[in-house]
Amino acid sequence: MFAYPLRKLSKFNVMNATCPHCGIRLEPEPGFYQGAMYVGYGFTIAFITLVSLVLYTLGDVSEWHYIGASVGGMALLIPLNYRYSRMVYLYLFGGIKYDRRLSQTK
Repeated sequence: MFAYPLRKLSKFNVMNATCPHCGIRLEPEPGFYQGAMYVGYGFTIAFITLVSLVLYTLGDVSEWHYIGASVGGMALLIPLNYRYSRMVYLYLFGGIKYDRRLSQTK
């Protein structure tokens, strides 16, 4: 789905136009992935909630620790959040389902 591996951070957002295995278009319509922002927002809220619960169980932690851990963690997870939100959105609303047989290299 993505043209470069995740470790190439300068191009983490470059997508293939079509699937290299089955040839299906990965952008069903122009502007399709704008809705993926809502999925990314959900991932962000889940992450911040998890970080807050972990810090809360550690005891008396200042609010700056909450802010620092949340913002720092999300900054590190931007490439993952971006990619997974697009994959989930395409799976849910793009009419494209994963087929294990097509993922086998020939």
